[in-house]
Amino acid sequence: MKFAKLIKYLLFPDIWCSAVRFNKDDNTSILNDTVNQFTVVKDTYRYWTADPFLVKENGKYYLFFEAYDRLKRKGLLGYREITDNSFGDIKIIYESNKHLSYPFIYKNDDTYYIVPESNKQGELFRLKCTGFPDKWEKETLLLKDNLVDTTIYTDSDGVNYYISERVDERNIFDRVDLFYEENGELKECESNPVKVDASNARGAGKLFEFEDKLIRPSQDCDKAYGEKLNFNQVLSISKNGFKEKPYRTICVNEIKLDKNYNFVGIHTYNRLDNVEVIDLKIPNKFNFLSSIGAVIKLVKRFF
Repeated sequence: MKFAKLIKYLLFPDIWCSAVRFNKDDNTSILNDTVNQFTVVKDTYRYWTADPFLVKENGKYYLFFEAYDRLKRKGLLGYREITDNSFGDIKIIYESNKHLSYPFIYKNDDTYYIVPESNKQGELFRLKCTGFPDKWEKETLLLKDNLVDTTIYTDSDGVNYYISERVDERNIFDRVDLFYEENGELKECESNPVKVDASNARGAGKLFEFEDKLIRPSQDCDKAYGEKLNFNQVLSISKNGFKEKPYRTICVNEIKLDKNYNFVGIHTYNRLDNVEVIDLKIPNKFNFLSSIGAVIKLVKRFF
């Protein structure tokens, strides 16, 4: 590890936070309204949050996210309850021995499931909720593979597609791989990778309908990780392949926020009803707890 990278790792790591907007109606979206402001959700000294997903249960809204533990220097899965004027405490729901992020959450037959990014473990697995919102257990190993930001889409015929990205030794986020569920197993699309483009491959949230179009959010990682948000119109998705075309790109400086802060990145977008959520990259700054965690991690690695 070069000296400059070591100093950055020890003293000035990346930091993210989430931001929420409660709109007046369900038709308002970041795609047609960048005037009304998002409210930045404050992180804690120990945890920062990224990859936020929305859930509504019993009339209440919840954010599920990666809760990055500065002391342990890895991502855990957490949640907090939100309203249009208040945000609950961060609560941890699941921890693995390695980094977890992108908690793709969905409901099936009255049960919630999460498929997190677990690339560092070399596997894709599913969690089952045994007591909403804070009791979860590992239920199924879906694949032994290095996949990031897996996004699930169910078509009109009830087929579950897993839109993901396979990471190789280059560690470049430039491809889209497609899997589909059949007889309880994941099968790989024969034409993988179905897309190769660092500027709009990596997933950035759930697919959603907008003005009669199916939209897939993605990250622009061409020049920097999580630099911009892309919105792509999905033209077709089947067991044979996947096609989409660019619809709109949004930079972080286009987003109006309630905090006058120099955010430098954006890489997740989700919506539910009239609520939207994004995450934002904060310029690197010192955190004592994070530095202690980095030293502990380096000591464990070498000794």
